[in-house]
Amino acid sequence: MIYGHIHQFLLRTIASRGVISMTETEKILNEFEANIQASVQELVKDINEKIKPFEQMIKIATDEFTVEEVIIFLSLGYDDATKSQNVFSATELEYFRILIEQIMTTATRQITGIHAVNLVSKMKSSFTKMDAQKLLNVWCRMRYLDKDDTNYALGVRAIHEFEGYLRQNMPDTIEECCLCKQIVFRGYNCPACGLAVHTQCLNRYLEKVQKWPCCKVEFSESQLDQLNCEGLTQTQHLEATQQSEEYNTVVEAVCDTSGDEDQGTQEIIPEISQRITRKRKRQND
Repeated sequence: MIYGHIHQFLLRTIASRGVISMTETEKILNEFEANIQASVQELVKDINEKIKPFEQMIKIATDEFTVEEVIIFLSLGYDDATKSQNVFSATELEYFRILIEQIMTTATRQITGIHAVNLVSKMKSSFTKMDAQKLLNVWCRMRYLDKDDTNYALGVRAIHEFEGYLRQNMPDTIEECCLCKQIVFRGYNCPACGLAVHTQCLNRYLEKVQKWPCCKVEFSESQLDQLNCEGLTQTQHLEATQQSEEYNTVVEAVCDTSGDEDQGTQEIIPEISQRITRKRKRQND
C-alpha cells in the first residue's frame, strides 16, 4: 500500500497518545476512512519503514498490566539530536533515572507513592516532593509508569522503549524470568531462592501447579503479600507512616493543578542517558 494520508493519520494518533489499544485503533481508523485496504499490522509496517531513520518505531505488544493488545510509539535514539527535543530538564531526568533504579531493584518491581516522592532526597539537584508528584502524574499519562492503587510500576511504554538500554547500561539491575527468559519488569522474586518470574508467567504456571516454578517450593498468596510489604526497609516504613499525611497533601495539591499540564509533552520521551549501577544484588541461594 502506498504511504499516504491514512498512514500519516495513524502515526499522528499513536505518537500523540503514546499507547493506544488495538481495539480503539481499529475503531478510530474505521471512523477516519471506510473500507481501508490494509490491516493495522500492514499500516504499522509501512510507517516503521518511514520513521526508522529517525530512530523511532511503532510496536504492537501485549500490555501485562491490562492484558490487552496495544500499539506503542517508541523513541529509540539517545544521541544529541534526540536529547535536544526533550522538554524535561536535567533535574527531572535525574529523578527519572533514580525512580527506574528503585523500581527495578525491588522484589515486586513496584514502589509506593510515598517512597517515590521521597526519592527526591537521593538527588544531587534541588527538587521538591510536589515537583516529583507532578512528574509521576505526567509519566503515568504517557504510560511510562502505571499506578496500581498507590504503587508505581514501569508502564508498557517504558518496558519496550528502554529494554535495550537497560540490558546495555544496567546489566546488574535487570533479571530474567525463570520461565520465559525475558526481563522481569512486572513480577516477583521467589522468597525461597530469589529467582525472578513475571506476574503473568507465574499466574499461568499456578493454574497447573501451586508451587513456585523456579525451586518448586509450595506457593501461597500470603507470600506475595509479604513480598509487597518487603518492598520498603523498616526505616522507609517508618518514614512512610510519619509522612503519609504530608504525601496526601502533596497529591491533593497536585490534583488541583493537574489540569494545567501541557498535553504536548505526551509526544516527548524522557531519556535515561547516564549509566546506573545497582546498589544491591539479590542473592540466589
